[in-house]
Amino acid sequence: MSTAYQVIARKWRPQTFDDVVGQDHVVRTLKNAIGRNRIAHAYLFVGPRGTGKTSTARIFAKALNCTGGPKADFDVKDPICVSIADGSCLDVIEIDGASNNSIDNIRDLRDNVQYAPAQGKYKVYIIDEVHQLSSSAFNALLKTLEEPPAHVKFIFATTDVQKVLPTILSRCQRFDLKPIPDGLIVQRLKKIAAAEKIKVSDAALASIARMADGGMRDAQSIFDQMISFCGTEVGEADVLDVYGLVSVEKIAALAAALAAGDHKKIVELVDEADENGRDLYRLLVDVQVHVRNALLDSIAKGGSSTALGPPMTTEQLTRLLDGLREGETGVKHGLSEKINFEVALLKAVEASRARAIDSLIKEIATMAESLPEDGSKKND
Repeated sequence: MSTAYQVIARKWRPQTFDDVVGQDHVVRTLKNAIGRNRIAHAYLFVGPRGTGKTSTARIFAKALNCTGGPKADFDVKDPICVSIADGSCLDVIEIDGASNNSIDNIRDLRDNVQYAPAQGKYKVYIIDEVHQLSSSAFNALLKTLEEPPAHVKFIFATTDVQKVLPTILSRCQRFDLKPIPDGLIVQRLKKIAAAEKIKVSDAALASIARMADGGMRDAQSIFDQMISFCGTEVGEADVLDVYGLVSVEKIAALAAALAAGDHKKIVELVDEADENGRDLYRLLVDVQVHVRNALLDSIAKGGSSTALGPPMTTEQLTRLLDGLREGETGVKHGLSEKINFEVALLKAVEASRARAIDSLIKEIATMAESLPEDGSKKND
């Protein structure tokens, strides 16, 4: 009997602290807490989707309940750790906050926390998307969260911490998981590709990482789809075609045209992208990233940069980036994506060439100070 296919995002889900990518500050703190026996009763993991919140919660649960634990360097083949990984451990209860958000659900949880763990040392409650709980459910949880039984640990995960009540936040140790840098995503995908015997170019992996916006799970899902589309060999052109991306070279060319104020070139590049079915909103985001890098370069170099081609001051780059940002809504939600995109680019060019009133006044004042006072210049 053949085993069911498992998608890459599940097959390559982190199983130990060393597998967690891009969240060294979180891993180090949790390891130290375990090693020094300073384990809190409630934790809150905050961060964008696919950055490892639930995976880290499961790994922490393994470290707490492993044989001979708590210990950070547990054996993944330990029966308790295996049962936690496959979701069959009675002592690690995962709850989806979106579908179990009523006060009755929390009352059931509150009643069950009193019972001792069946296998491990602790009962661990992992509540995903905790911000989805209703206000009454939050309030029902407060007393239990403040003074839980010694054998109970709570781990909450959320993508929208602003919706979590301050009274809940104050009872938790908070960890902010960051978007994962593209370089680390590429490294991880290379490892997966080697293990899965997939030939993939560095440019293709870079495009996948760019598309994932810092989410490892998104990157793995995109890679999985590309394998289904291409087979055992994935190229950059395949990724660009499937997801409507524009190559790095074209993004640089468009940014250079913006910097030079070359309206004709801008329109040509937009026409080309539109004819090839590219995602213009995504292109706008990518161009903003390119311009931001030039802005950072300008700041580092004391006020000017040639990263886009023509020399541009920090003020010009700031105005260009601000103009691109203002065009986001129109491109994303407007009736004509292409027209709105062209208008956003052309407005951004004009904004970058405008001069701020205060800088003009300062420049005129400086010039005035350099002029000789009346009568100070004697006739020969």
